[in-house]
Amino acid sequence: MHNRGISNKHLTSMVERRLQVIATQFGTSISSHSIELEAGEDVENSVYRRITLPYGSVWLFPHSIKTANKVFKGQLSNTLGLWREEYAYAIQPNDCVVLVCDHWLNRINTSQQLLDWWHNQLPDDFAMYAQQGILLAQSSTPKLDDVMESLGLQPCYKAHAHPLKKEEDGSSVKRYVQLYAIFECK
Repeated sequence: MHNRGISNKHLTSMVERRLQVIATQFGTSISSHSIELEAGEDVENSVYRRITLPYGSVWLFPHSIKTANKVFKGQLSNTLGLWREEYAYAIQPNDCVVLVCDHWLNRINTSQQLLDWWHNQLPDDFAMYAQQGILLAQSSTPKLDDVMESLGLQPCYKAHAHPLKKEEDGSSVKRYVQLYAIFECK
């Protein structure tokens, strides 16, 4: 782990491993295949996945967020729009889109607004962030749900976690955040 976050490849591997464990616990299996979104893209090195289960598909899109600005949000929207176009024949109602992202929160306004943009609200433990010198703010741009709604995706689950712990007391390092979201295809 470094101050630029986890690579998209590692975010993909993390989710694939977790889904494999869950599938095994439920006595089923999964198959995971890289998906190509742009002509000429090396599909073997693609971080995007279609994970097939007996019940449908999970479409995985990792993003290590370097800057939480409109460029990132535009790239996310463009990626998912391209996916919708390229895989319209394969996308079924009730398939899920999983977003997994990580980010180092900083003093830039768009970074301070990221959690509100993701969840449509600021975290309940707002004061804990302030204690660690992290300022959070409400987002003035259309929220993640609005972006996804325009793509025909309905929110099912969103969460965030702070997996890094301080050595001295075991408390969470609020500056580093992993973001998770599941959206259902309509």
